[in-house]
Amino acid sequence: MFTDITGFSAMMQSDEAFAMSIRNRHREIFKQSHEHFGGEILQYYGDGTLSIFDSTVAAVECAVDMQLAFQGHPQVPLRIGIHAGDISYDEEGAYGDGLNIAARVERLCTTGSIFVTAKVFDDIKNHPWLRAVSMGVFQLRNIFNDVEIYAISSKGLVVPDNQALADYPEFELNEEKVAVEKGPIGHRNKHVAWILALVLGVFGVHRLYLGKRLQGIMHFAGAIIAILITIESRGQMPLIAFFGVLAFIEAVLLFVMPKAEFDHRYNMGITRMSRKERRRMKKTQKREAKQLKAEKSRARKKQKVQEESSFKKLKEALRHYDRGDYQNAIRSLDKLLEANRDDLVVHYYLACCFSITRDREDAYYHLSEAVQCGFDDFDRIDTDPALAFLRSQPDYVSYKDNNFVRVNELPPAQPDLLETDTLTLTPYEQIERLGDRMERGEITRVQFEEEKKRILGND
Repeated sequence: MFTDITGFSAMMQSDEAFAMSIRNRHREIFKQSHEHFGGEILQYYGDGTLSIFDSTVAAVECAVDMQLAFQGHPQVPLRIGIHAGDISYDEEGAYGDGLNIAARVERLCTTGSIFVTAKVFDDIKNHPWLRAVSMGVFQLRNIFNDVEIYAISSKGLVVPDNQALADYPEFELNEEKVAVEKGPIGHRNKHVAWILALVLGVFGVHRLYLGKRLQGIMHFAGAIIAILITIESRGQMPLIAFFGVLAFIEAVLLFVMPKAEFDHRYNMGITRMSRKERRRMKKTQKREAKQLKAEKSRARKKQKVQEESSFKKLKEALRHYDRGDYQNAIRSLDKLLEANRDDLVVHYYLACCFSITRDREDAYYHLSEAVQCGFDDFDRIDTDPALAFLRSQPDYVSYKDNNFVRVNELPPAQPDLLETDTLTLTPYEQIERLGDRMERGEITRVQFEEEKKRILGND
């Protein structure tokens, strides 16, 4: 099963908070339904999903359950495509022809619908609560064999009309194959059918027009026989009236039948568009393409303005840095981080500023972030005078060897005043031990001098 939220990118551009609430609702219901029907979620990718099931029926039932739930507020506009086939796995994930077909079916699907392949339909057709109608046979992109697509038509689901598939030119209806297997398609008109039923229905002409050849021939033969019997009985047995009433009823049913249902029954879900409809569709496509181009242009201009603004702010921060005004440089660089937390240049210069101002922890943090974000000029780190203070720290070597990632260490153990050998040391022996600790980096020069004064003052 592949799913995808329709128009999610446009939602993000117009109202990011609303778009995220839609995606969160989608994932919450998606997870609950899969847990209930035994589905396994393989992957979330942006606003789409990939999942598998041990049962075809469970997969379709899960899809129906989700689509009905997504109709609540806020409504989640979702497409669902399902195919039954084998899946292969390796270290990088799942792959195979079955996944490719399911992905193409989801792309063909319309918002609020569930599209399945003929293999899925074969598995569910004996379950009366899962109904489906054929949308036709299609040649899917990069798929060798033709695939018949069905739309699940259970109560509450959206079943698209034939025009909905015209928005996907990358999918091509294989009309020849449908014509061979199921008769001519895409040319029967509902108005012509009910007029024929009303005028010539007594002879079954409308049945022949609708492709029901056997029924039409039997109807015609029965009408002729009824006329002969009526003539022979001199009107005493008007059997022909039965065929007239039957034709009138069928004419009324055809007249009130929705166009979408007529197409699904007699045109395999596909109707050839008139010239006017084709012109209207082309105009709509051109208008949408123009709008998409304008939106992309606005997005590029917005991105360019943001980049220019960030560049100006960075130049301002570096001017403070070059003048030695490190506090203002830090403030300016922090503002840049609010817009982009992964700016390696900003992290590096913050590390330099904090190193110069002897803020050891912040300097370590921002240098680590710079390296994690992709800063790889390690020679500069080893030679930059601004980082001299950081390089002088006792733990810098281990920090560098650990790919510039800090390792949290326990504080050094405090001397045990109950140890008798410490209490019996002479002041000069104590100062000698302090010198050893300073050389090992356990204490600083300042701490050494203060402790030395204390020992000599106590002498």
